[in-house]
Amino acid sequence: MNQEAVLAVLPDSKDDAKSLKEIANEMGLEITTYVDWIRVERRLSSSLRALARWGLVALERRQREEGQRFWYNAYWKTDPAKGQDGQ
Repeated sequence: MNQEAVLAVLPDSKDDAKSLKEIANEMGLEITTYVDWIRVERRLSSSLRALARWGLVALERRQREEGQRFWYNAYWKTDPAKGQDGQ
């Protein structure tokens, strides 16, 4: 999974954070079948975890308010320079 492509579709603010499915849809990834979704979800979540370790992406655990109330991670871009200035 190309990490630059992932960063290109992520919002800059926490208020506009996106779920894995929203990110996959923005990237135009094929998720029409369950098997496709599992493959995309594994690759995408692996890339997002790496970006989070490097400080380029932040995530927050949220619970959906409408419909089924399941938990998901919401992702958005961070500014790595902010972390360096604060130290």
